[in-house]
Amino acid sequence: MSVRPRRIPATALVAGLALLLAAGCDRVSRTLDLTGTVAAVPPQPIGPARLRVTLPATGAQATLAPVARNGDVTVWQTLDGITLSFRGGVLVATRGLGDDLMSADVDGTLAMLRGTDEATHYPHIRSYLDGEDRTVFRSFQCRRDARAEAAPAHQVVERCISTDAEITNTYWLDQTGETTRSRQWVSPAIDYMETERLPRE
Repeated sequence: MSVRPRRIPATALVAGLALLLAAGCDRVSRTLDLTGTVAAVPPQPIGPARLRVTLPATGAQATLAPVARNGDVTVWQTLDGITLSFRGGVLVATRGLGDDLMSADVDGTLAMLRGTDEATHYPHIRSYLDGEDRTVFRSFQCRRDARAEAAPAHQVVERCISTDAEITNTYWLDQTGETTRSRQWVSPAIDYMETERLPRE
């Protein structure tokens, strides 16, 4: 599933997202328990799982439903059309946030989380659209710093550096290795995104 990014300045969209997702809406809460502007065509959930997402930089928050799967990638959507794509709990794309992550090569991160890669460092490549709709690639070198927490979950910290930035992604895994919570960097304008899988009722 792909939604073409809105060509609006990223700063305006970040501010707008905060207003859209922070505002209460009875119609929304009765359907998918989301906050935001109701879309003309609401998403069609493909399962009961829900994902709470917060943007700490703005305080924006929403609860998303899964609307599509392609292999091991799951697409989650708000009622106002914002979509987030995760592969094994790792963010690989966003649409509708403005300064969107178009794609991400997360093979190294997934291997690190699964404990199947003994490499000390591994590459992480991300792509974005610039102001002229050209694809811009950004490359990081990442490494793992795992710290055990009390059962049933443990925390894995990933530190990544590029020529002009350093980011830290944190994943909380359950005993089966599934990511139940995370704090992942999206882009310079959006900054970090926090996610939490909600218990199924």
